[in-house]
Amino acid sequence: MDFLWSDMNRLLPLLGCVTRLHPMIYPTTQQSWSRGIEPLSELERSQFLRHSCRVRTMSVSSDDDFHLLRSFPYDTCVFPKLQSLSWVIIFTRYLRFFLSPTLRSCYIAIIQPDLARHSIGTRCPALEGLDIVTMGTVAQAPHLSETIRSCKALVRLQCPPLNSAAWKHLSTVPTLLNVSIYQESFSGSLSRLDTHNLTFSTFLNVTTLRFCFAPITDIIAVIQHSEFPSLKEFELVDHILPGAELLPLLRALSQCKACNTLENIAISDDDPEVEVDEPSANSFAVTRELLCFTQLRSLRLHVRCSINPDNVSIFEATSSWPQIRSLSLSDPHRRPPQVTFRGFFAALSQCPHLHALHVEIDVANIDINPKTESFQHTSLKSIGYYSSPAVNAEAVAHIIFTMLPNVQLADTWGDVKTHLKSLKASSSLQGTDGG
Repeated sequence: MDFLWSDMNRLLPLLGCVTRLHPMIYPTTQQSWSRGIEPLSELERSQFLRHSCRVRTMSVSSDDDFHLLRSFPYDTCVFPKLQSLSWVIIFTRYLRFFLSPTLRSCYIAIIQPDLARHSIGTRCPALEGLDIVTMGTVAQAPHLSETIRSCKALVRLQCPPLNSAAWKHLSTVPTLLNVSIYQESFSGSLSRLDTHNLTFSTFLNVTTLRFCFAPITDIIAVIQHSEFPSLKEFELVDHILPGAELLPLLRALSQCKACNTLENIAISDDDPEVEVDEPSANSFAVTRELLCFTQLRSLRLHVRCSINPDNVSIFEATSSWPQIRSLSLSDPHRRPPQVTFRGFFAALSQCPHLHALHVEIDVANIDINPKTESFQHTSLKSIGYYSSPAVNAEAVAHIIFTMLPNVQLADTWGDVKTHLKSLKASSSLQGTDGG
């Protein structure tokens, strides 16, 4: 019986257990069936609670029938054993009925003043995961901050940009592992962090830090005033990230204690219509700021600012990251690539565990002869490609076949992929005949 009631996506089945309401709900229910119906009596509340105490997961997408619960005392938790709540309606007036002391995960669609008054962290001391989105509105910083500061045992948090008081509180929460600051791109003006007199603790155990469309100055301020000694993953998404903004952020990141722990970095902007004119002299400056992260396993840079490595700089990078598994550097300006096959394989020699290397290769000027080379990289599965066609597709295919036996090419390789398929088919046939 408990299993049947453990997962609910509306109140209706629970209200259907109330004798007076049952014939109004079944066999068919009109959307406005409860309009004008009196709230539950004392006896009916007992009938409702008999089953609501079995609910462990609740998704609330409508408050049409909530007025029937108004007869419950104000501080009553109607779902005393609830563990997971998804609240996807605008108003939070009835949220108090769902704030169980056993609640561990909560998703709330919008932040409002009455949410702060409910003191969600106080009523739900076991709360570990909190997701707050703004549904296209701008969150009011004081209400958001008060809500966050009431939570003392968070493990995972996703919410709009925070004020300094909320950041200061989070920096002291020892259970906190994952922080995602997300401002919807279609929201109004962004909330700004007061960067004066910031005093944070260490964020001792935070391993993952993500920012989506948050003000870049806020991000830099948070990193500069913190240590993040356990940070393993950093992700940043914005509309546009010119080098003049990105470089200070990466410098701040390299100067905190995360320099010794960071393993995964992903930075991208999502506005392909914006053109950024970057000096060619700075073509690898962004990546060079990351060379100190010797534990790096994954790096993805897809930004408007210029990233166009040559043989020397790509070798410098891979030499700094011996544990790297995936490296993706995108040049939005589509300039002729400077990495040749010789430079490409020299870089690969530094990273035996690499399975994806997406840097654009100069396939037109072949400077290596696979017949005279003994090097072979068996871990690599995926490589990047420059948009211009290879002058000698058959020769390029032979290089990949001989030196990168496990690489699978994307369709963008065109004739090279066709020749590679032919080489593999021929090799397979010879192997079968030999057996």
